[in-house]
Amino acid sequence: MLSLLLPDQNTRLDPEEYFTKQERIGKGSFGEVYKGINNRTKEVVAIKIIDLEEAEDEIEDIQQEITVLSQCDSPFVTKYYGSYLKGTKLWIIMEYLGGGSALDLLRPGPLEETYIATILREILKGLEYLHSERKIHRDIKAANVLLSEQGDVKLADFGVAGQLTDTQIKRNTFVGTPFWMAPEVIKQSAYDFKADIWSLGITAIELAKGEPPNSDLHPMRVLFLIPKNTPPTLEGPYSKPFKEFVEACLNKDPRFRPTAKELLKHKFITRYTKKTAYLTELIDRYRRWKSEGHGEESSSDDSDMDADGDVDTCPMWTFPTVRPTSLNKLQKGYTHTDSEVRHTKHADTETNVFMYFLSYTFFSPHLPRAIEELENAFNLAEESCPGISDRLVTHMMERVCRFSLNGNTTPSSR
Repeated sequence: MLSLLLPDQNTRLDPEEYFTKQERIGKGSFGEVYKGINNRTKEVVAIKIIDLEEAEDEIEDIQQEITVLSQCDSPFVTKYYGSYLKGTKLWIIMEYLGGGSALDLLRPGPLEETYIATILREILKGLEYLHSERKIHRDIKAANVLLSEQGDVKLADFGVAGQLTDTQIKRNTFVGTPFWMAPEVIKQSAYDFKADIWSLGITAIELAKGEPPNSDLHPMRVLFLIPKNTPPTLEGPYSKPFKEFVEACLNKDPRFRPTAKELLKHKFITRYTKKTAYLTELIDRYRRWKSEGHGEESSSDDSDMDADGDVDTCPMWTFPTVRPTSLNKLQKGYTHTDSEVRHTKHADTETNVFMYFLSYTFFSPHLPRAIEELENAFNLAEESCPGISDRLVTHMMERVCRFSLNGNTTPSSR
């Protein structure tokens, strides 16, 4: 069964004969990531190990990531070397990028515009390649942009990437990370490559500010605000070309967003960028920052690897990717550590998050009793039929998104 789902894998070869697993360097979308050595070539590689029994619900997404990466051949996309199955453990061998993620490089402090423009230029080169191959990344954000120790910038995490064909020129799947999602993706309208351009604009703000717009809100709330509100803008002491770049990306009408190829000619990119080797200064800055004892309170699981080969340990919110197989991660909202509570209050269960969402969306704060009774009803339903809350919340979210984004003020009675 697994061979059918993951046809790319080597089922007869023992990965431990070909690769030596070393220290853990982080967590990827579906499993733990280790630094490793190719025993034959002595090349340093990244090894992502997934227990397929534990990741049963994510097998389709794992297969999607392997399929997309195996089809890509670009210096701006993380290289994929192959996958091996040993028992229930899937070993995915990938290029080792020891410079960390763009999110890591933000942690010691703000970035100068020259750094930001250089990173954005390399992301655009990756998007230009993907879009020429009729692929949509659908989860562009700083955490999914990795750097080599030499400063090369590459796109990573293709678990929700989409493929367009001659017969399917648009997609309508609700996937991505809420804060970075384009309005048309949230509305589940037909969308194409321009959805990545919106996400790039949000990423540009993230690189400038350290967080995406609306990061103080619960992701469910953000899903309603993005299509309704005017697009975010880059506020603050930034150059006019930078603000114009963000504005061009964040046009709510995808028809008027520029392509990746067109954005590579934008004056913010042509005037402010330097060679990628210049980015090694950011990598060195982050390593110095960590060596001084910063970022040791907790661990993050949002990016594949840390800048210096260590497990990522910065106490920040993580922003989970919403995948087509389930809305569980969205329903659970943020994750945080005991030592730091930021932004909205974390909900302990899907039901509590749903109540939180309802209190913001439908109920007056003067009706706590009604919410309490509804929560009790959820708990009773869950006891008699485990899993029903998840299914109901998913169904409700789909319906609420449809009626709200179509301009209605009350749910359909159907």
